[in-house]
Amino acid sequence: MKKLFTLLSALSIYTVTFAQTYPVGHMSINFKDASRTGGYTIPASGGTVVTMPGTGRNIGTEVYYPATVAGNNAAVATGQFPIVVMGHGFAMTWDAYDNIYNRLASLGYIVLMPRTESGIFPTPVHLDFGKDEALLATLGMGLNTVSTPSNVVVFNGKVLQKSAIGGHSMGAGASFLAAANNTTLTCLFNFAAATTNNTPNSIASASLVTVPTLMISGENDSVADTTVQNSHYAGIVSPKKFHTIITGLTHCEVGNGTSSTCNIGQASCGNTTCNNVFFLKYMAYLEPFLKNQLYSDCIAGNTFMALISNPSVDRVGRKIQGSIACVTTSLANIDNEEIGSLFPNPVVDILNVHCTSKTTQLQVTNIIGEELFIENIMTVTTDGFKLDASGLSKGIYFLNITSGNKKISKKFIKQ
Repeated sequence: MKKLFTLLSALSIYTVTFAQTYPVGHMSINFKDASRTGGYTIPASGGTVVTMPGTGRNIGTEVYYPATVAGNNAAVATGQFPIVVMGHGFAMTWDAYDNIYNRLASLGYIVLMPRTESGIFPTPVHLDFGKDEALLATLGMGLNTVSTPSNVVVFNGKVLQKSAIGGHSMGAGASFLAAANNTTLTCLFNFAAATTNNTPNSIASASLVTVPTLMISGENDSVADTTVQNSHYAGIVSPKKFHTIITGLTHCEVGNGTSSTCNIGQASCGNTTCNNVFFLKYMAYLEPFLKNQLYSDCIAGNTFMALISNPSVDRVGRKIQGSIACVTTSLANIDNEEIGSLFPNPVVDILNVHCTSKTTQLQVTNIIGEELFIENIMTVTTDGFKLDASGLSKGIYFLNITSGNKKISKKFIKQ
């Protein structure tokens, strides 16, 4: 269970940050691509479906976003939020991933889930699906200024002009098509990428992907196995690319576990319990990766690199090229002089942190990237503070410290 903490300190020079979570709003939007035909149209239902003007291919899309209140067509929350496009697997529906898109929307992302190419007959056209994903990233960012129809005005001024494209299985393979030569894309992620049926296919298209990329796959995936994942990974030309293989994960244990179609391809555990467990494991990588890339969060980059670099029983393999960790000219100074030690580490109750800076921002995250309040800084002294860790559950945590332009992440263990 997530522990919540409050900051108690006699001095105001130390501040703490935490992850704001939002109610999740929802809007069904039929986007248009004038250059193509076909697609899928979400049927009108009680006036809740928005159809964009124009002609051409219909890209029916379920949009989930941070809102002021949960519900259909709700107002967007205060702030600006980046775009995340995620494509579904073969013969799977968008709502098989409600655990993923609801989580991301609650963390401050506008998530677009295309419903195109979701049937078995006719055979899905992977190239069209990839084009849908690519266009949705652009159209999603365009919601920042589009005012017709009136329903979409809620997005005006609320869209951060950064985007990620991802997917699962077929949608993951199509994400390589969407990212190839895509100069407006910020980053790419995918789960268990399957090879697409077009020419050039997703493996060949990987050689045209230049943005930071995170691939996540499963040890026990018999649909898109490690050989397939390695072929995609090897082709990516981005100087920053990462691949993590989750222990025990099958192809269909990505998502909420309700897709009977997927389970025909490879039976998973047969219930949602294991999906919930695996969800925490793969989102532990995705969340800090997206936060670093789309919000330029340096601490999240450090958290991601620490997680993928250090040994873990939740992972049977990983590949790393490049880094998204913070790079500062004064990193050694902050490490050796301002934050020279955390002790004792492992800690049972009181963690002593050496820190002499006058303006320091503190952040504690757990192993899955959730940011936590600090319950009690017992005392703040001239050379640091004492953190009461007695309320934390046993496990691994990260203390992230920002001081001016200097940033560092330190791991500590609660016994």
